[in-house]
Parts: sequence; C-alpha cells; structure tokens
Amino acid sequence: MPPKRLASASPRQQIVAYLAAHGAATAAELAAAMGVTAAAARHHLRLLRGEGVVVVAPATTRAGRGRPALRYRLSPEALAPHLLPLTRALLDLLRAASPHHALPLDALSKHLCANCPAPPHGSLRLRLQRALPCLEACGFSPRWEAHHHGPRVLFRRCPYAALVEDYPELCELDTVLLEHLLAAPVRKIPAARPCTFEVLTDRTHP
Repeated sequence: MPPKRLASASPRQQIVAYLAAHGAATAAELAAAMGVTAAAARHHLRLLRGEGVVVVAPATTRAGRGRPALRYRLSPEALAPHLLPLTRALLDLLRAASPHHALPLDALSKHLCANCPAPPHGSLRLRLQRALPCLEACGFSPRWEAHHHGPRVLFRRCPYAALVEDYPELCELDTVLLEHLLAAPVRKIPAARPCTFEVLTDRTHP
C-alpha cells in the first residue's frame, strides 16, 4: 500500500511530522509521503541536518549487494521538549539503583552503541569514520581532525546540555562512549570548546 500523503504544510514541517510519527525514514520514503522527488526530499533533509533538527540514524546491515539507504530521524534536541521529564525520571531511577548512587556510565554507553557497527580491526582512521554516524545519531554533531599527537574528536553540540547541571557525570559519558566506539583509550582536553577528545596512540605524550 502506498504511503499516505502528508497534510499540506511546508516541506520541512512535513518531514518533522513524518519522522515524529514513524521514528525514522529514508529520503525515498519521505519523498513518497510528501509527493515530491527524492532529490527534493534530500535537499530539505540537508537543511534540517544543518539546523540540528534531523540526524542520520545508525546504519543497519542487510542482505544483498550495495550499501543500505541512509535513514533519518529527529535529533535529541528536536525531541527534548517532550522527552526531558521522562529522561530525568529514568536517570533518577538509574541513580537510585546504583550501589554508589551514580549513573552507570559503562552500561549506558553500551546501550547507546548497541545499534552501531562493532569497532573494526582496521586502522584508527577507519574506526573514526565508522563511529561518526553513530555519534551524529546521538546528537553530538561530531567531526574529527588529524593532530601531530594523534586524532582528535570534536563535539559541536551537547545533546544533554539541559541535564548536566543536575547529572554532571553525564560529561564523563562522552569519553566512555568514544572508547567503546573506537576500541581505544580517549582523553578529554580540559576547558576545550567545543568539547574535544584526544584519541591516545603511541605518539600521544603521557
């Protein structure tokens, strides 16, 4: 059955409404629902990604040849106004259940990484490239850059900025998450803005 056409609204409003209702979708699925070309849907998706409203969902494997089509979903910021009270309640429950009344960062990181590809055994560059879509799906707006001591990962957005005052240990979750995704030790550079992390290699000074 063909997808039901979205009600009359601006293209970006239609995309946001569709993703809010369906969770994630490809550009082709959005185009069919909006009654526009896939190229037009991709154009509006690029604008929404630039505004931080939409992110690329982690890739999933599939049978057959070719790479799976990119799927898009709303960013944590776009969902935050609706999810913030629930998030606070869940974090409070996690704290209460912990022996030390602290958030279980290792367990949280593993759950966040659950749908991401396992770190490959290849080069660190390949691991960084594989990690970026997962980090973007979490709302970090990440990029990485080469450095003479080793690569650095920059987070241009904090998806839980509204929570860190009451849950400061969330600031440590970034490092744990990167270490899981890269299978390498990571050190946060103090006071760096945006938040910057150094991937420790043999060339990194202690």
